[in-house]
Amino acid sequence: MKKRYRQHVNPLKMTSLVPREPLDLPDGPQVEVELGCGDARFLIELARENPDALYVGLDIRDEFLDFGRQEIDRLELHNVTLERSNLIVDLDHLFFPGRVRRFYVNFPDPWFKPRHQNRRWLTEDRVPCLVRALRRRGEILYQTDVWELALEALALFEGAGALTNEAGDWCFLRGPNPFGVRSSREQACEEERRPIWRLLFIKLEGDDEDSYD
Repeated sequence: MKKRYRQHVNPLKMTSLVPREPLDLPDGPQVEVELGCGDARFLIELARENPDALYVGLDIRDEFLDFGRQEIDRLELHNVTLERSNLIVDLDHLFFPGRVRRFYVNFPDPWFKPRHQNRRWLTEDRVPCLVRALRRRGEILYQTDVWELALEALALFEGAGALTNEAGDWCFLRGPNPFGVRSSREQACEEERRPIWRLLFIKLEGDDEDSYD
């Protein structure tokens, strides 16, 4: 019988609220991060196609990370790493300013009931954490098949003064995923012909002295 994994983990459990140490990333390679990477299928495909970049996957679910690590070992990939993280408590200190080239946010925050809203990690007070970690001209790709979440994310990113919408103000991207690889959820949505809303925001040029550019 195929083993079933828990799709959702309560990030507000006491055992999940202990902050982890900042990520110790090597100098040099450009860093791209998937927030809530699940089985890391998306990152693994990116890592195979771009061996000179470093890919980091973060997720709170150990079972999915272990599955992804097994695949990474099988493929003998050395430019992708998966780390357990509760983004609610970790996001503000995981990365040095200007260290990340691109964040991927693929189908996040499956907490739809009103009483579970406090379990979401992508909130107004955490968007600045993403902006601070991005390098100049760094990017955030956001994808979801939930219309309400798409609208909320659009408002959050549009409200961040340091970001500009690649598709135009208050617009979603048209066409397929611009990076050519798909997460497991993304593939399932396409097979079932469910709509996917995509956003691509870019950090404006600035005088970030800590940037790794």
